[in-house]
Amino acid sequence: MMDYLRYYLGPAAVLIGIVGFVLGGNWLWLGFSTYAVFAAADILLPRDTAQRQISRPFWADLPLYIHAFLLPTLYVALAGRAMADGGAGNWSGLQIAGAILTLAWLSVVPNLPIQHELMHRRDVFSRKLAFILGSLYGDPLRDIAHTTNHHLNLGTPADGDTARRGETMYTFPLRATLGAYRDSIASETSRLERLGKGFWNSGNRCLHALAFVAAVLTGIAWAAGIGAASIALMGIAIAKLVVEAFNYYQHYGLVRVPGTPYDRRHLWNHLSPVTRAVAVEITNHSDHHMDSYKPFYRLRPDLQGPQMPSIFLCFMLGLFPPLWYRYVAMPRLKAWDQHYATPDERALAREANARAGWPDWFDEIQADDGRLASSG
Repeated sequence: MMDYLRYYLGPAAVLIGIVGFVLGGNWLWLGFSTYAVFAAADILLPRDTAQRQISRPFWADLPLYIHAFLLPTLYVALAGRAMADGGAGNWSGLQIAGAILTLAWLSVVPNLPIQHELMHRRDVFSRKLAFILGSLYGDPLRDIAHTTNHHLNLGTPADGDTARRGETMYTFPLRATLGAYRDSIASETSRLERLGKGFWNSGNRCLHALAFVAAVLTGIAWAAGIGAASIALMGIAIAKLVVEAFNYYQHYGLVRVPGTPYDRRHLWNHLSPVTRAVAVEITNHSDHHMDSYKPFYRLRPDLQGPQMPSIFLCFMLGLFPPLWYRYVAMPRLKAWDQHYATPDERALAREANARAGWPDWFDEIQADDGRLASSG
């Protein structure tokens, strides 16, 4: 039973956010408060390496579609609260901050992983829902760059979703955002050209995306005023940056020779209990990339592949780059270079360390390899 119920944790968080907006006042913080609860539980509870036992997929899939209804409802609740209060301009600064952070947080978690799962589904309905959910963190066309670039080029300089060694959580989101938009526009332009159509065409999905986001904000402004629309816009913009900040940890520092096949060793896994539940298993990262159409509840935890601690812990340490480098990134990447990298990948990693101003630990690795070989 718990293998099903755990996936309802994400929609429950969004429902809590809606309740906070309905209550108003300082309850506008209620949705954001789930961040602290999730983070504490994820960090303190033991790792979760169990394979899910799902015999009735409907009940595992249902929370995805519940969420697809609840998240737009959260934005409707924002507008309703602002209307009831005579406009968001009557809120205190503390209340405005709570509303923005609630929107931003819940538009990232559980929204990003659920949207990601839906955009990998083959049916049109799920992919349309993914478009709507992506709009609420400012990237309705994420599926284009994700499938035409990231799933092909991960671990190489061509992949905007792979954070480089020495890159911080503060610089990566902007680079990744611009790269994703650029890749989506280029891919859509190429698709239209193959059809003999120009960019300014009614079939252009980039224009559809822009129009949809504008319609959401215009609708909120019309119903509840510019103040509420501004809060929604800030929530969406912050959500987009936080989406990329979480993405930062999924491939951090890993390298691959361009043109070579990628394998499980080219992906970090975060096998912690709350993350696996609210992120609908996307942190079973290796298995997802081996078969991106496999439903989330069928993904197998990769216990032999590269591992990271709780993504919540990574996120908090990443706010202080020296701590992130010293206690997580450098030790994990040194182990990856030693135990997973090919000789050619070690050469790339050595160059990456030099560019980042990191220690050159490769002579030490070679010495360790030599001692192991001689003892064997």
